[in-house]
Amino acid sequence: MIPKTVHDFVKKVVKGKHPNQAKPIEDRQANVLSIIETLVSAKTTIGSGVITKREIKGVSTKDSGKDKTLIKFSVSDGENSVQCVAHNCNEKYGLGTGLKGDVLTAFDTIVRKSLAEGKPVKLKGCYANFKSERVFIIDTIDWAEDVQKSQINDTVIKDFVKVCAKHQIDDVNDEGIAYKRPLTPLDVMMDDNGLWAEIYADDDLKQAILLYCLSPFEKEDMIHIGLITNPGEGKNHLVDKVITPLVRCRMAGTGKLSTFAAMFGAMSSDDLNSIELGLLPKMNNDRIVFSEFQTLEQDVFGEMLNVMSDGYYTMQKGKLDVTRHAMLNMAFFGNPPNYWNEEDHKKEEMLAAFGPYTMPIISRLTLIFAKPTLSNGADASTKIKQKILQNMDKTVAKGTNKEEIANLRTFFREYLKRVSRYQPKLDKYKAILGSEFKDIEALEQFKDAFAKRGKTDYRKWAELLNLVKGFSRLNGRKELVMNDVNYAITLFKDSLETLTSAFPRTAFRQGINYEAIELHRQILEKFGNGSGQASGNRSEIARFAAGQKRKKEWDLLCKIKVSKGSHPQLLVQDMGKGFLHIGAKWDGDE
Repeated sequence: MIPKTVHDFVKKVVKGKHPNQAKPIEDRQANVLSIIETLVSAKTTIGSGVITKREIKGVSTKDSGKDKTLIKFSVSDGENSVQCVAHNCNEKYGLGTGLKGDVLTAFDTIVRKSLAEGKPVKLKGCYANFKSERVFIIDTIDWAEDVQKSQINDTVIKDFVKVCAKHQIDDVNDEGIAYKRPLTPLDVMMDDNGLWAEIYADDDLKQAILLYCLSPFEKEDMIHIGLITNPGEGKNHLVDKVITPLVRCRMAGTGKLSTFAAMFGAMSSDDLNSIELGLLPKMNNDRIVFSEFQTLEQDVFGEMLNVMSDGYYTMQKGKLDVTRHAMLNMAFFGNPPNYWNEEDHKKEEMLAAFGPYTMPIISRLTLIFAKPTLSNGADASTKIKQKILQNMDKTVAKGTNKEEIANLRTFFREYLKRVSRYQPKLDKYKAILGSEFKDIEALEQFKDAFAKRGKTDYRKWAELLNLVKGFSRLNGRKELVMNDVNYAITLFKDSLETLTSAFPRTAFRQGINYEAIELHRQILEKFGNGSGQASGNRSEIARFAAGQKRKKEWDLLCKIKVSKGSHPQLLVQDMGKGFLHIGAKWDGDE
């Protein structure tokens, strides 16, 4: 449970009652609903959004005046859109008092920049009838407050880290030994009674989603996630109950929402200004979830590759071309191919859902989770059912306060914006990271998943480094610590594990390798005692391992500890008089 002092701190910051937070946190998300709500009344109102389309019309009539200009453009908040008009025509034209020429020019500069860069604008005006249409006539336009700019400062972040660290929590190290450590902001974000009160998931998936909620401001910061599970596992629930309440995110599903034009924009003429802004540039510096990604059109997949790597794309028509910024985190949620089943196919084959682009997409995904179910563990099913019941009843877990959850969401929304701009340096741990990645590259699992076309995949090296920085950011730090490295490597390996048929998580964290796993299988086969485990004389088993040219691997197996409830024990146990017992399982994951 999240300590009361942490909840109290969060509440004070949200309400603007903390010494270093003088103002309450406001909802500054782009919104055109306030404009739409005045469609009938025609009251003057204010709204905000991103320019998605621009069209210039020349006007010269008796009522408008000679050589006048009318700018028609669309404004969208990602969900809704409003048709707007700005002009310098005479009042008799029927659109109210026009703007002065130099003012209209300044208007158009903002419109064009918003269209090109996806920056939100703030509008003031009212609806009016014009040629049987209902249009929003603009009085003023200016840049909206940067929705990516956090309302909390670094001092508040530091204060929060200190408040968390005053509390000790129980943990288990890689060797299965229990110990106590200070509470961290990441611990608070992962608590089942906080941000995750309405959905149950494994810790590795929680970490991945929270990393995904960081905002990318450089192409190296982009984090892309692939999540492939059986239907009905609650993938979209992750968006509704965790991601969307916390950060700005759009879901692109099937049909019209996922066409090439909807994603990238459509050019209707040789006029580059006529290109309507697609979903990708609308969400620049934010996130998109592709639900049921296996239904995406192949041309969308093809163009997506450049966006995932570069954070922008270029549209061409004839001799004209235009570049749009689309630096964002992408999540691909989907189901395995229809033919796939757990008994007859490897987990890696689940990735065939990406079709012809499987290998290039895999290369660009920072983390991949190919797992039939989102949650494992003995009590996972019970917890999931309980969460569903609570959602049906519009309640939360006992001991959880709805107001506290709302405060946590508001606080961490601004927290994530702030820490996303932190740039911790990696140089201090370059030797450790290099060594760890070399070991990962040597795994047969890594070769099978990421290096089928060559010796290695250097994108994976960059993605691992990004994860290290991501963990530092989530914990509100500008400087790396060793735990950031450990968490990143563990999560990277956990993701790799899901692509293999059976890879022991606990042993993996202790340095186990593919050769040792194969030796373990051979020992169980050679010295099996009929219970799925093995037993025999130490010297005899050691000679067998040497005969397989795996003496080092045997030494490693003898050091591996496995979890048996709360009491870790050696995989290879000495029963006395040189007699050994070898366990069949590494942990509950296999």
